[in-house]
Amino acid sequence: MKLDEKFIRLHTGLNIKIVEACDSTFDEIGKSDAIIALSQKNGEGRGDHTFFSPSGGLYIVMRVMGLYIDPHTLTPAVGLAVHDAIATILGIQTGVKWVNDIMYNGKKVVGILCKCPRKAEYLVGVGINYRTPPEEFEKAGIAETACALDAPESRASAFVTGMINRIKRATLATFDSERYSALCVNVGKTVEFTYNGTRVRGFAESVSPDGSLIVRIGAATVAVDAGEVSIIREVKE
Repeated sequence: MKLDEKFIRLHTGLNIKIVEACDSTFDEIGKSDAIIALSQKNGEGRGDHTFFSPSGGLYIVMRVMGLYIDPHTLTPAVGLAVHDAIATILGIQTGVKWVNDIMYNGKKVVGILCKCPRKAEYLVGVGINYRTPPEEFEKAGIAETACALDAPESRASAFVTGMINRIKRATLATFDSERYSALCVNVGKTVEFTYNGTRVRGFAESVSPDGSLIVRIGAATVAVDAGEVSIIREVKE
């Protein structure tokens, strides 16, 4: 896949580096404002997870110096920005999965990872299965849970540019928790997560202004602010 580096630099105003492959974009960004890799050997995911990063995807890390929003809302705010770029530029409708995924046809198509390596500096990582071949998911054993957008290569440079600009704006605006809740595939579903060291289930009601997932457990509600949250699929008789 080819990207127009000059176009992206011009329309984002950022010093951007594009590489065919790297070990990890988080390690490779160096002094650039952003890096875009077309494949990674060891893409980073949340916790001890890795992010599957074969050719056909777009793997981006951009640097944000200082935030005008609550850092706890950065990841979901980036999720909204990526969702909007996919919808507006590619014409593809997706949903957001709390707290760091974008879903398409019930499968993961984007992963988001935000890190703070030092005070007032944030690295925003976005991995997009843009045109990843289906056989790559099959080989990795994740065809049931992951898929690609299958978006046109001709739109890739415009998409990356629009997404980066939307992420920049998202760090300057109040997190829109109501719209995130409306798009969130967790909301209105039974979910399972770890709470006080125990796996529990509850009904996801909304996402709060501070980015927490509000879950009702019996007569009580809890605010889940970190960790893995699974959606419990209903079994139809």
